[in-house]
Amino acid sequence: MGKVAVSHPMLTDRETIEDAELEPETLYNAANDLRRISKAEAIELLYQLAIDAGVTDALLNYGSFLWGEGKLKQAIPLLEQAYESDDPHAALTLGQIYFELNDAKTAITWFERAGDHPYVPVRLSRAYRTLGAENTALRILLEAKEKNPEAAVELVLSGELEVDESIELLERHLGEGRIDVLIPLSNLYGTKGRAADEIELLRRAVAAGEPNALHNLGLTLWQAGHRQEGRTLLKKAAQNGDQLAAHTLHSLRKKRRKR
Repeated sequence: MGKVAVSHPMLTDRETIEDAELEPETLYNAANDLRRISKAEAIELLYQLAIDAGVTDALLNYGSFLWGEGKLKQAIPLLEQAYESDDPHAALTLGQIYFELNDAKTAITWFERAGDHPYVPVRLSRAYRTLGAENTALRILLEAKEKNPEAAVELVLSGELEVDESIELLERHLGEGRIDVLIPLSNLYGTKGRAADEIELLRRAVAAGEPNALHNLGLTLWQAGHRQEGRTLLKKAAQNGDQLAAHTLHSLRKKRRKR
């Protein structure tokens, strides 16, 4: 639940080029020119040309691209122009950029301008918490917890709710089909000793492709005594590049050697 980039939908590369209706010679020369620069430089050039041609949607996409490249201060004026052009996503992106620049006060201003965007409550709450306004940060999550699963998870992780209350809250969101609560809810089941329910949710999380689900399921199965399946899943997660799973496997091997 970190950085959230918002951009406008795009056509396929071939459709985009064909719709441009460029002369064959122009395409040939452009291809030769693009070979001399990096992909990032080519993207910047094309966004700049689109903006110069009056494509206002390019302001948000170019600003978001620069943000992703770590060029936060360069992204700000483009996103401000996008906001002035009534792009509804620009305020949210500006809020995230200012938060990354450790300017929580300005971030709050932009998050509040983003209105009822579903990504706002958690990020606005974190910005207020950074300023030491704990009560305001908590109030934002409490007000959003029933309609916003991300806010509900953030509230649960804050420890402000009792475990049973947290379970009931996340179960309501799960009942509405929100799979992003699967892993935190499974952790709560584990806290209550409901191993079968924990494993069932983790299997659903793996099937849904949730990050870290394979590691969590493998470790939970291992701890529940299903060691062969647990080890197999941890190995699979490690082979898929999950560093946490690799570390867990290493730790389990060390414990076995000490016995």
